[in-house]
Amino acid sequence: MMQLHFRKDEQHVRWVYTDGLRMLGQRELATQISWPEHDPREKLLIDLLRFLEDYLRSQPRRILPGQTLRYGWTMLRFVNDEYQLSGAGADTLLIEEEKHAFTHDDPSYGMGVAHTLTLLQLQHEVMRRNHITGLGDHPSPAHIALTCARVNPETIAHLRPIMAHRAWEPTARESGWFIGCCDHDHNHDDPAELATIHLRHLVESFPGLFPYITMPVGYQIFFEEHQAVIFHPGEQYGQVDPEGLLTSLSFS
Repeated sequence: MMQLHFRKDEQHVRWVYTDGLRMLGQRELATQISWPEHDPREKLLIDLLRFLEDYLRSQPRRILPGQTLRYGWTMLRFVNDEYQLSGAGADTLLIEEEKHAFTHDDPSYGMGVAHTLTLLQLQHEVMRRNHITGLGDHPSPAHIALTCARVNPETIAHLRPIMAHRAWEPTARESGWFIGCCDHDHNHDDPAELATIHLRHLVESFPGLFPYITMPVGYQIFFEEHQAVIFHPGEQYGQVDPEGLLTSLSFS
């Protein structure tokens, strides 16, 4: 079984590296840790590395330098540790992350996975504080949401209330989300009144949507001016999320 080792370099920068992936024919992996010890992201980091171990065990392909892999909302990239920064040996692959996960520009990458795990932490915390059980599913920016014609990147920032319903199991292309207005006179069963939009465009215009998009199938969220009301599957009455809506996509 893969083991994990944590170390500090001479500049007191923290690193984690794997030990045991060579048994699978895989070069060991390492990444820089930019947060202090005992930060909640430590567990998410371990989960990420265990996910990579399971991924390698589940299929014959191996991770090579320059390859990318999507994890949650962001893209990870694997590069040679040519300057032996990790202290785990020159044959180690470093894990980098997409620097700007909410832009349309060609991706650029930076050391570590802090941003990736901060985004996951936001989504996990929404589920925890609202007592949501079941496994969440993390869509990517390229996943498509079905929307009513009144909801688009120009209107979603100010149209209230709106509802989001994870009505279907996600697929490789579709997120499973329907997002629409709450006007009972607007016929959401009319195909002419529907559209498909990439989640990236909706989240960019309305950051408050982002923490909720991992919720399991069956959940509904009603977004009011300053709060979200969450409806568990089959329940008639919703509960107000005790935290206010996210207003920015800039995270430290």
